[in-house]
Amino acid sequence: MNENEFEDLKNNPAFMMELANREEAAVKAKDVVGMYDVLDTSVMLNLSAERLDRIYTEILQTVFDRLADKLTKEEFFDIGQPEDLYTLRGIYEHGIERYSENDFKGAKEIFLILHYTANDETLSEAMMPHIAAAASQMKFDDFIDELVDTKNPNDSETYGFFLTNFKPSVEGFLKEKKDVLENALKELETLKK
Repeated sequence: MNENEFEDLKNNPAFMMELANREEAAVKAKDVVGMYDVLDTSVMLNLSAERLDRIYTEILQTVFDRLADKLTKEEFFDIGQPEDLYTLRGIYEHGIERYSENDFKGAKEIFLILHYTANDETLSEAMMPHIAAAASQMKFDDFIDELVDTKNPNDSETYGFFLTNFKPSVEGFLKEKKDVLENALKELETLKK
C-alpha cells in the first residue's frame, strides 16, 4: 500500500470503527495475536502515540500475565503456536526496549527468561549474545553494529520478530564473555529453584 491508500483508510470512518472494534474484542479476549494485528495496523496508519501506547500497554500486561502463568505451571512457550509466538514477541520487544534505554539488568533478566521459556533451540540460543551483551553493559547500538548481521536478517514468519542472525564475530564475543554469561546463567538456575 502507498501513503495515499493508508491516508484513505485513516479517513474511512467504517474502517476506523472496525479497527476500534477489533481492538476492543482482542483486549477483552486477551488475544495477543489480535492486539498485535491492531497495533501493527495502527503503526502503518501512523495513528496517535497515545493510541499506540494504550494498545502496547495492553499487550505487555497480557504477555507478562501469560509468562507468569507459564512459569507457575513450569511450562514452555511453543513457538509453533501463534499465541505463544506473539507472547514471546511482546516479551522480547520489552527486553529490547529496556536494553535500548540502558536498563542492562532488566534487559538481561528478560533475555534470560526468553532463553529459558522458549521451547525452541534457535530462539533460545539467539538469546545468548543478548544476555552476554546486556550483562557486560554493552550499549545497544554497539550490540547491533558489532554482533548482529543486519545485512542478513531472519525474515521468516517464525523468527522475523527477533534478532537471531549474528556476525561471525559473535563466537569470539561469547568466548570473551564466557564468565559473564556463566554468571548470568547461574542467576537463572537460582530463579528456577
